Amino acid sequence: MNKTLIFIGITTLIIFGVLFFIRQRKNLVNIEVKSNENVPFYSLEDGNQTEVIYAPKYNKEFLENLDKKYSWENFDEYDNRFWEYMYEYFDKLPKIAGEEIPTQNFFNKLNRPQKVFYCMLVFNGDVDNGGVNQFFFNKPEFAFAVLETFDELKLPKLKNDYEKCLNELMGNADSYGKRKQIFNDENKSWEKRWKAFTGGYAEIKSAEKLEDYYYNKEFKKEYYKHIVEYIDKKIDKFTEK
Repeated sequence: MNKTLIFIGITTLIIFGVLFFIRQRKNLVNIEVKSNENVPFYSLEDGNQTEVIYAPKYNKEFLENLDKKYSWENFDEYDNRFWEYMYEYFDKLPKIAGEEIPTQNFFNKLNRPQKVFYCMLVFNGDVDNGGVNQFFFNKPEFAFAVLETFDELKLPKLKNDYEKCLNELMGNADSYGKRKQIFNDENKSWEKRWKAFTGGYAEIKSAEKLEDYYYNKEFKKEYYKHIVEYIDKKIDKFTEK
């Protein structure tokens, strides 16, 4: 009986904590994901919101050439306007900022639309490579910012399916932290380290639903088109005049 009450109490606290974080959070907070490491959770609310601090110069010719080169009717998943936008409007930013590897400070100086694009790219890169579990394993600091991103982009299905994965992650945070600790221990054999990583796949069961359509070419087409249209509408936040 006592164990049941304790379990209910802990579960309630976890759920309340997630909801409070999403709705009320204004600054970075830290939670322990393993015994000796704190992970700062990023948020779209962090730092700069409107100022263009890091951005390439507006290039009308670049955009006109894309209009000629690409059309959504003839969609190539690996060669399209979305990827050109990534090369132009994100990949150049760390160099402009003078950072080889983007940091928390870099994230905070991006304006809100740039943060949205950044979070989308981080999620997309890891999920395409190894699924939702790999994203949580490699980039836990983006976990809540990605949820905010899908909300900002007005993608309700993706947001709801991802939120289910996030809720499962929070319920297994201690296990994920221990797995990551083992995986990062170079003194252990590669077999043990890889087993620690892949063992996490079974813990986020909701990921299967999201991944079932995420890799679909037609989904990618509409997804990338949606992102491109988002950037086009806010091009003044991605370029310097």
